[in-house]
Amino acid sequence: MRWILYILIFIALLILAGFLLPREIIVERSVYITKPPESVFSYVNNLRNFNSWSPWYQLDPTTEYEYSGPESGIGATMSWQSENPSVGTGSQTIVTSQPNSLVRMDLNFAAQGQATSEIRLQPQGSGTNVTWWFSTDLGGSPIARWFGLMVKRMIGQSYEQGLQKLKNLVESEASTSTAEMEESSQEDNGSDTELPLEGSEGADDMETDPGDVDPGIQGEVLDGEVLEEEAEEPVEEETI
Repeated sequence: MRWILYILIFIALLILAGFLLPREIIVERSVYITKPPESVFSYVNNLRNFNSWSPWYQLDPTTEYEYSGPESGIGATMSWQSENPSVGTGSQTIVTSQPNSLVRMDLNFAAQGQATSEIRLQPQGSGTNVTWWFSTDLGGSPIARWFGLMVKRMIGQSYEQGLQKLKNLVESEASTSTAEMEESSQEDNGSDTELPLEGSEGADDMETDPGDVDPGIQGEVLDGEVLEEEAEEPVEEETI
């Protein structure tokens, strides 16, 4: 019976230790994207773009998504419902939107509680340092606080994956746009009409119509021809 006493003591110690754990868990992960903040902001401020870089989207392709409110900015809401416990049921709503710098969202995980997340954009050199921040209150339950340790690790890994996807998406699409612009510019330059070379076909079309010649110039040309003809006439020698 002594082993039962040891188990009870161990459980009591776990519970007491749980009260010593932090009530609030905070997760923060960052990534550097080699594009300016305005290139990143359009992705994070529009929840309809969220699944293009979400770390949870591939966990359950059958998840049902609904969108409400404006397409982007304050009030935009995305709700989801899945049988997969890793995805679950919940919603997120943008409550703060500061152009090219901050997007704050309220998260509702139904029975699992609520949380707040932020995506912060900080210019750094020619690129952007993107920070994804998460915070939730676990309440007074020591069991929830122990559970929070596992949740913190899982969210941290998911945020790292999501930020890497966001980085690849923004940088690849920006590079594609640049390549398309360069290709379009080259096509435009190649479409310029070249002037025909001398002796080539079409050169006759560029000859001046005699009727279009200035009369003064025409007279000078004719006078010149007359002078040349007179100069070429032989001079008769006088007989002595």
